[in-house]
Amino acid sequence: MAGNSHRVPLGKSPLKRLAHQLLTAACLSVLFAPEALAGDIPSQPGAVKASSSVIPAPNFAVIKADQQGYDQQLGRFVATGNVEARFNGWRLLADRVEMAEASRSVYASGQIRLTKGDQYLQASRLRYSELEGSGELDDVYGVIEQDTLARDINSQGVTSKEISSKEVNFKEVNSPDPNAKTNGQPSDFSQPAFACPPLSADPANRTLVRVLPPGRSSLPTMPAPAGCPGSELSTPALSLSRALESVAFGPPQAGGPQQGQSTQNPSISTTKALEIGQLPEVDSKVSDVAFQQSWSIRLKLDLAAVIDTTDSLNSKGQDYRPPKDKKGTISRIRFQGAQIQIRGNRWTAEQLAFTNDPFTPAASWILAHKVVAVMDGRGATRINSRSTQILLDGKISLPAITNTTIGAEEARLAFDTDKKDRDGFFLGYNLELIKLGQRGSLRLQPQLNLQRAIEGRTSSYALPGQNLASPGSEQTAKLGDTFGLLAALNLPIGWLSLNAEASLSTFNPDNFKAGTRSTTSLTAPLSLPGHSSANASLFGSYRERIYNGSLGLQTVVYSYGANLAGNALLNQYKNPETSRKSPFFAPVNLNWAVQSGSYQAELFETDTLDTLWRSYANLAASTTLQLWQGSALDASEDPKRGLRYAPVPVVPGLGINFGASGYAATYSDGANQNTLTLWGGPSFTLGQFDRPVFDYTRFSASIAGTFLNGASPFGFDRTVDLRTLSFQAAQQIYGPIVLEAGATFNIDDGSEFYGDASYSYVELKLQRRSYEVGVYYSPYDGIGGIRVKLNDFNFTGSGTPFVPRPRSR
Repeated sequence: MAGNSHRVPLGKSPLKRLAHQLLTAACLSVLFAPEALAGDIPSQPGAVKASSSVIPAPNFAVIKADQQGYDQQLGRFVATGNVEARFNGWRLLADRVEMAEASRSVYASGQIRLTKGDQYLQASRLRYSELEGSGELDDVYGVIEQDTLARDINSQGVTSKEISSKEVNFKEVNSPDPNAKTNGQPSDFSQPAFACPPLSADPANRTLVRVLPPGRSSLPTMPAPAGCPGSELSTPALSLSRALESVAFGPPQAGGPQQGQSTQNPSISTTKALEIGQLPEVDSKVSDVAFQQSWSIRLKLDLAAVIDTTDSLNSKGQDYRPPKDKKGTISRIRFQGAQIQIRGNRWTAEQLAFTNDPFTPAASWILAHKVVAVMDGRGATRINSRSTQILLDGKISLPAITNTTIGAEEARLAFDTDKKDRDGFFLGYNLELIKLGQRGSLRLQPQLNLQRAIEGRTSSYALPGQNLASPGSEQTAKLGDTFGLLAALNLPIGWLSLNAEASLSTFNPDNFKAGTRSTTSLTAPLSLPGHSSANASLFGSYRERIYNGSLGLQTVVYSYGANLAGNALLNQYKNPETSRKSPFFAPVNLNWAVQSGSYQAELFETDTLDTLWRSYANLAASTTLQLWQGSALDASEDPKRGLRYAPVPVVPGLGINFGASGYAATYSDGANQNTLTLWGGPSFTLGQFDRPVFDYTRFSASIAGTFLNGASPFGFDRTVDLRTLSFQAAQQIYGPIVLEAGATFNIDDGSEFYGDASYSYVELKLQRRSYEVGVYYSPYDGIGGIRVKLNDFNFTGSGTPFVPRPRSR
C-alpha cells in the first residue's frame, strides 16, 4: 500500500561516536539499531497500521512502499517497490528493505540512497547484522561535508512519530530541491536520482604515467552497479554466505534488477558512458560551485640558507611576500568504492577513491588499496592502506601518504629542512593528539636532527658568554643535540583562548637556553561596531625571530606585554555579486593595533643586548580604484565554465591599488620612531583563463615611500627601507602551466641597502581547478622546493561517480 507509514522500533545505535565517518554512520546509525525488533506488525502484505507498543525514538519508520508487510512465522518485515524510510532524521530510498527479528539484521537492495542534511550516500546493496556486528555495502558512492557532519549525524530531523501522524501522500507534496542545503533537516520527500558512472576506461590501455616508480599503468576502474550501463561486464560471483543470504531473504530480483538487467525506474540516471581522456561533457549534477579554502604542503630544499619568515610587527602591507603555508582542510569530499565491509568498529575495502573536485571527470582524486579503517575510543577514525595513488587528470600518478586520521587529520611522519636551528634536514613524528578538557589539545612532535647527527657538529647555538641573539658558533654535537621537539598548545578557557608554541632544537643542557624558541598568547575576542574581527591579548615570547625587510631575521630574546588589534571593512556593498559600473572604489580594508610591552633584543648594528619598554600604535588602510572590470564567463548552462584552470572564475580588470600606513613607537630610553608610508601602483588581469594559450596574464606593481622621524634603538623594528619597489606577475604559458614571479627591492639611493632585494621568488606551476603543483625558487632565501595545493569547494548537488567503469567492447 503506497502512501502509508509504518514504524519498526530498533532502539539505540550500535556506535556512539559517528561524527567523523559517514561510511560507518551510514551503515550502522542510519539503517540499524540493536534493540528489539518488536511491535504489533500485521502479517498481511500491504496492510499497515501503526504499532501501539513501540519503543520511543530512535526507530525505523517505513513511510512509503508499493508493498509492505510482516511475516510472523519467519519474523521478518519486508517492504518492496520504491521504499522510503526514515531513521533519526536520515532518509532511506531503496527498491527493497528487509528486517529479520531473529538474526537482528537489516538488508536493503536496489537503488539505495541515503540523505541527511548535507550528507549523501548511494549503494546497490546493504546488509548489517547486529548479532554478528558485521555488514557490507556494494557499489558505494557518496558526498561527505565535514563542516556539518557532526551536526547532521547528531540531529534528529523529522522524527518517526511526526512522520507517522501526517498521512503523507507523496504525489501531493511539492518537493524542494533534493540537493539543497538543509541545515540538518531532511529534504522532505524529494527523490534524489541514483547516478550511474558516466565514464568508462579500458583496463588494458596503459595510459597512466607513474612518477614513482617511473612507468606506465592502466587507469583504475570500478564496476558499475546493477541496472547501470556496463554492469554486465562486472557481474560478481556470489560467495557462499551471500548465496545462502539470497535464499534466506528471497531471490535477488525481488529487490530490484539483477546484475546486467536494465531498469525503467525514472530515478536512476543512465547517462551514456563516455570514454575518459576525451574531455567529455558530463552532467556532473552539481551547481553553485564556490571555492572555500586550500590545503597545501611544501617540500623545501636547502640550496643556500633557510630563512623562516615571520611578518614584522610594523609590516606596511605593500610587499609581495607570499604567506607561510597554512594547514587548511578539505571539508567536502566525494568518495567511491566497489564494496565496503563492516566488522564492529572496523571497516575495510579493497579499493576506495576520494576526490576534492566537485565535477566529473575529476581533475584530482586519490585511490587507496587494501583500506582498513578503525574508529578509536576518541571518535577518530584511523585509515590505513597498503598503497595510495594521487591521480591528476587521469594521466599522472603520484605516490601518497598511506595512512591518515579522520577527526585528527595529520600525517604522522614529518620532514623538513631548518638550517638556522637544526643544521639542515630533520625528521619528526606527530604523536597522538592529547586532549585537555572538552576542547583543549596538546600536539607534540619529537624530532631527529638527522643531518646534524651525520655531520657530528652544530653551528646553531651561541657559545657560553655570548648573548642569546647572536649567530651560532660551530661546536661538536653531543647526543642531546641530535633530538628536538615541537609542541603546540590550544586551550579554550571560557571566552578566553590560550595558545602556545615551543620549538626545542636540542636536549643538550649546555645548549638548551640557546636552542629554545616559544610564543604564548592569551586572547579574548572583542565585539566592536563595524569590525569584522577584533581581539585583546596578553603575549609573551622567548627568542622569537622577526623579519624586518633588508635587515632579514632579527631575534628578540624575550618580550611580554598586552596588545589590542582589529580589522574593519568600510564602504562595503550590500550585494557584492552585483556587477558595478566602472570606475568604482573597492571596500576599504582598515587594520589597527596598539601594543605595549617589555623587549630584550640587540641594539641596531651591535651585538649588545638591551631591555626597554616599547609602546606603539599602528593604523593602515588600503583600497583599489577599479578603472575597468570585465565579467566572468557565464556558467548558467555549464557550471564548469571558468573553472578549467582556476578554483574561482578569473575576471579581467584594471585598477590602482593604494594605501597608507601610520606607525608611532616610543621607548623607555626616550627614543621614538614615527613613520608615514604611502604606497600605490597598477594592477591588471587580462584574459579569463579558459582557453589553452595565453588567456591569463596578471601583473601588479607598487612603489612605497616612507617619511621617517626618529629611529628605533633596536634592530628588529628599525625602519631602513624608506623607498621600495615591489612587483608580482603571472603568465599562462600553455594550458594549466603558469609562470609566476615576484620581488621587492630597496630603491633608496641614500640607503646602504640600495639595490638589495628584501624578497624574490619564481615559480613554475601546473594549475587546475582542484589542485596546484609548483616548483619554486627564492634567490633571496636560497630555498627551492615543491609545493602541492588542493582546493576545497562548496557546491549544491550530489555529483556523479568519478571512477570510470570498465569499457564495454
